[in-house]
Amino acid sequence: MDTQDLIEVLAREVLKEIAKRENQSLSENIKHSPEKSIITAFLGNDEVLKDELKKETSVVDNIKLDSTWEEIEKNENKKRLVVSTLGINDLIDLSQGKKSIITEFLFNEGEVLLVEEGLEYKKYTKPAALISLYDEYVKKVQEFGIKVVKRTEVKNAFDAKEKVYLKGLVTESRLRKLGLKNQILEVDAKSKVTSLAMDYIKENSIELCYERGQ
Repeated sequence: MDTQDLIEVLAREVLKEIAKRENQSLSENIKHSPEKSIITAFLGNDEVLKDELKKETSVVDNIKLDSTWEEIEKNENKKRLVVSTLGINDLIDLSQGKKSIITEFLFNEGEVLLVEEGLEYKKYTKPAALISLYDEYVKKVQEFGIKVVKRTEVKNAFDAKEKVYLKGLVTESRLRKLGLKNQILEVDAKSKVTSLAMDYIKENSIELCYERGQ
């Protein structure tokens, strides 16, 4: 075992003991929920989709376009908004940047998913010129960072892994410090990943890939 691995072994044991004590302390003061750390706000009248999402994540319903950010902000978890239905006038207002709970999520670095089938204009196929105009409005809101997804893909979007890029020596302590779990780790083609880092990667469902050489 080389020096770097020995250091990581010792560091891992120390961190395990610290984590154990922290968990004991937390368990005495709060009850942990098995729910995911991302809180999902739900806007629209697709009740079936809402019920499906409640099986996957914590859902805050009764959200309206004129809801205030303060109603969401009180929860410190990362925020996501699923817009299950959106009227034509509301789409136009959104494309023009009119303030609403949707823009509030964008202002506050929240994730916004817009269900394609829930767009009111999708019920129509003509006149073609008008439908084309509405398509342009959708493209415009996508430029704001809003993700337009199929209804069947909403839950898949929840499971999408975040990609993290690292260069240099990748050690277990470095990964642990970053708190990487269930993510995609892309490393520089010349980087070295230590054996203990590889163990951490496997234990925490991290997908490892190497950047292609230039």
